[in-house]
Amino acid sequence: MLYIPGLFELTTKLGRRSGASELMAANLAVQHVNALNILPGYKLILLINDTQCDPGVAVDRLFHAIYSKMTVFMLLGSGCSNVSEALAQVVPYWNIIQVSYGSKSPALSDRRKFPLFFRTAAPDSTHNIAKARFIKYHKWQMVAAFSQSENRYLLPINHLITELEKENVTCISTVTFSSDNYKDQLQLLKKHDTRIIIGSFSVAMAPGIFCAAHELGMFGAEYVWIIENRDVAWWEQMVSGCSQSQLREAVEGIILVGDFDLDYQRQSVSHSQNIEDKSAIPVGRMSKYAKQSYDAIWAMSLSLAASNIGSFEQFSYSNRQVGRSFFETMRKLKFVGLSGPIRFEGADRVGDLVVSQIQGGRVADVLFYDSIQDTLESNCVFCRKIRWQNDRVPIAKRIFKTTQVTIPKVLFSLTTGISVSGIICSLVFLYFNAKFRQMKTIKLSSPNLNNLTVTGCILVYVSVILFGLHSVNWFSDLCSARIFLLSAGCSLTFGSIFAKSYRVHRLFTYTSAGLVKNKLLKDQQLIGLILIPIAIDFFIVALWSSVDPLIKQPHDLKLQISAEDRRIVYQPQIQICQCRNTIGWHVALFGYKSILLVMGVCMAWKTRHVEIAALNDSQFIGICVYSAIFSTIIVIAFSFVTEYFVLSYVAKSASILASTTITLVLMLLPRLKSVFAQTDAELSLMESLGLKIQSNTRRFIYDDPKELLSRLEIQNKVYQSRLEFLDREIVRLEEILEHSHPSSNCSSINAIQVIPEIHVLKVPRASWPTWHNQPIKTFSSENRLNNERSGDRTTKFYGKIKKFFGGSGKTSGEKLQLGSNPEISHLAPCRETVGNINSKSSIRSSY
Repeated sequence: MLYIPGLFELTTKLGRRSGASELMAANLAVQHVNALNILPGYKLILLINDTQCDPGVAVDRLFHAIYSKMTVFMLLGSGCSNVSEALAQVVPYWNIIQVSYGSKSPALSDRRKFPLFFRTAAPDSTHNIAKARFIKYHKWQMVAAFSQSENRYLLPINHLITELEKENVTCISTVTFSSDNYKDQLQLLKKHDTRIIIGSFSVAMAPGIFCAAHELGMFGAEYVWIIENRDVAWWEQMVSGCSQSQLREAVEGIILVGDFDLDYQRQSVSHSQNIEDKSAIPVGRMSKYAKQSYDAIWAMSLSLAASNIGSFEQFSYSNRQVGRSFFETMRKLKFVGLSGPIRFEGADRVGDLVVSQIQGGRVADVLFYDSIQDTLESNCVFCRKIRWQNDRVPIAKRIFKTTQVTIPKVLFSLTTGISVSGIICSLVFLYFNAKFRQMKTIKLSSPNLNNLTVTGCILVYVSVILFGLHSVNWFSDLCSARIFLLSAGCSLTFGSIFAKSYRVHRLFTYTSAGLVKNKLLKDQQLIGLILIPIAIDFFIVALWSSVDPLIKQPHDLKLQISAEDRRIVYQPQIQICQCRNTIGWHVALFGYKSILLVMGVCMAWKTRHVEIAALNDSQFIGICVYSAIFSTIIVIAFSFVTEYFVLSYVAKSASILASTTITLVLMLLPRLKSVFAQTDAELSLMESLGLKIQSNTRRFIYDDPKELLSRLEIQNKVYQSRLEFLDREIVRLEEILEHSHPSSNCSSINAIQVIPEIHVLKVPRASWPTWHNQPIKTFSSENRLNNERSGDRTTKFYGKIKKFFGGSGKTSGEKLQLGSNPEISHLAPCRETVGNINSKSSIRSSY
């Protein structure tokens, strides 16, 4: 007879316990072992006792069996972990091997403390091998552990970390919690940004933990929770502060690892017989450890059978050698039991495991772990396809890699090429100003100020090139240099343009006549005014560099996930110039330039009516100012758009280049046109006044109705002046006739000869008509104003004058030689003359 004490939890202080099913399974196993003659010549006898789940009672029952007349070879029990721990500490002193069917405490895995302990109920730590294979299967290299602060939950996690290290998987952090601080510890876990979380906690804590995880967003497509399968649908419980739908949403997709609980019929190395009549165990009263109890009896029987039969007679509580042989056979035992394949690693049973996933609120088996083959299978009969949200396997942890973002070489080369082209064009304009500075059109455009404009454009082009340099080691030195070049370039360019407008304003506003003698109108003084904003720029930049210098600082851009490996996240960085008060210094530097622009616009507005193209640049200044304001807005706006670094550089560079090029072309291209088109400066000046040269005569270019009316009014005044003069002559002649003697030929002739010569001259076409005893001048547009009708009137008037003096078709410019002809009576002319003089109305009517 081989006696094996069986300690079961049949009753407790609170009432009956479910240990009856384990007892029935053990009795059935004993029957099968004896029926199959597993121990030839021996019969297995099970000694049954109730421990009441009390360590003291259990130890007492053990001692009762030891000190009886029967020799105890092995011990079965118990189902309570605390009872098993008490027994496992005692049995080594009596050389007895203990096999538990339901104790799952991780402490029992300590072989140094419990050297003769085995168990057929796999503890949570035995699930670690399946967890490690699952993590390795998905190529996750980093995980985190979230464990309840009790030994039964901490010890499996510690064992798992050891297993993961064998698989080259790193556990980033192990966070422990209690029932009071699990929410705070969950937030701490989130800060580690680890997406694969291995949980070890009780069923009572699980609903609250996942409600907190839902609140923190630690669920869904980016997170994977791996926990123990407790065979309880705890996610269907009600939790305060969390709705049922939120809890189900939080647990959707989590991974559960548990024992494989399907019936298997496989042949093992140690057992070639089929296990029969399994259905004899009442299914309705069977606990989850009943199968383990059945397999525990078989494990002890097979290990005894594998030992030397003669050792049974030699066995004693003090014979260590025989006890050691029993231990070695038990340690190497492998067979297929009612609960599945059984083998031992240390004190723990390693059996088949199943990996499940919650899909739609239900547990679905997705992977099967074969403990014999040590493989994780996904093509098992009962396995379903694992589901990941968005059909993408979550990443374990984002591996951050810093990358330096610089301007693309093609873009930088293009910008540099445009800037260099602008500099070359500026140098060509400088050469042009120097070569043709003596020409009238170039002189009128102030070549010295034009040179300053071109120099300012060159400085701006150089600053654009420096803005594209971000990867050089001496980048910090460029921060202040490029700001000063841009500011000084703007000051030179617009300062010289506005200085020209100021000079034109002074010429045409404050000097109505005479020579202009003002020192502020000379180039030297205007250049001195232009240098004032340059000095202000230098002062601000120098103060800026000494008080709050610009230094190179890295700035993180938006994270980018690698397209090849989603675990790798690139952190793009750019080098920017920054100080404590960057915005304030920019406002101080460019704020006063707005005043300069306003003053320039005012000067351009006041000189907008100046028609001399060589002097007036008001229309071009307006365009330049608009482009400068537009460029400034873009530069300021995109200076703070750091997330789109390349776009910001393109916008700023393009706006600055466009504004500078527009200014350069509008200010200097008309000068080139005037030189190469061979435009006469004097002719251009005359055309600006509305005149043109035609047949050596100045003529108005346009026939303005208002201008024509003005000319007619002036001509009418001239004719009225002539009429008044003729009236005075008639009165004087009448007075001469009244004082002369009518019978005297000599006196008559002398009186007539006293009449002064009347010169009727042709009026020059280009001068205004006047009548002040000066040669008469006509209008340049006389061909339009004095038509054929007015010519006939003039001819008729001259004919009457000739008839009055007795002329015979002589020209109006000839002197009348009365009395030279002897055939003319000396009295008739006198009468005719008197008669004509009395006819004033007829003379006036001729006008």
